[in-house]
Amino acid sequence: MSARDRTPLGAFAALLLGVMSAGAVAQSIFDFDDWMQRIDDGSQDLQRHIDARRREAAADAAREIEQLYAQMEKYFEKRADSTDAVRISREGRALATLVQKDLAGQRFTAAKTKAIQIAHGCRGCHINYKPL
Repeated sequence: MSARDRTPLGAFAALLLGVMSAGAVAQSIFDFDDWMQRIDDGSQDLQRHIDARRREAAADAAREIEQLYAQMEKYFEKRADSTDAVRISREGRALATLVQKDLAGQRFTAAKTKAIQIAHGCRGCHINYKPL
């Protein structure tokens, strides 16, 4: 096969790689949007469970929020100009961890205060980073 015959194949491979990369980025944006929605829903569930003194259900919600914030932190660490979003993700993850500790110690009032802080933290990030 001559060099001339390989050129279309090389161009096709480069185009395919570009399309696959663009798809990966788009998927991350959709994942991110899903994570944000799940954190929002989860923080509302967390507050309801705390109010009802359902410790296990609240702890499960807090664990999920912690995991989602960890995913968001990794997502934002890869993006340029997202220092605030990385910080907000870390703070949200830390608050979710503290909520779990408060729940384990049956400190429902302290857990509720932190759960509300999680909900308020979402708003600050949405202004600059909400993709969809």
